[in-house]
Amino acid sequence: MRRELSQLLDELHDGLLAIEAREGIRLSQVDMTLPIEVRPVFRDGGCVLLADFAQALGADDWTPIPSKLTLGWALDAAFDAEAAA
Repeated sequence: MRRELSQLLDELHDGLLAIEAREGIRLSQVDMTLPIEVRPVFRDGGCVLLADFAQALGADDWTPIPSKLTLGWALDAAFDAEAAA
């Protein structure tokens, strides 16, 4: 189900926070490259990107090659120091 790209990114981030909480670890940096399908949609006088992870990873003549989303999250050292104080 395609949803706004910002919502997809929030879900990825929430998953990382859940891993930290469940495993009792602290992630300082996470890098990902994911296959993603993106569709621009005009809405409310602007353009919104709808996205979802690619469902089919196989390549054939009928299935378009998905785009790749490369992103990274890193712990802000200033925020970390402030939280520890």
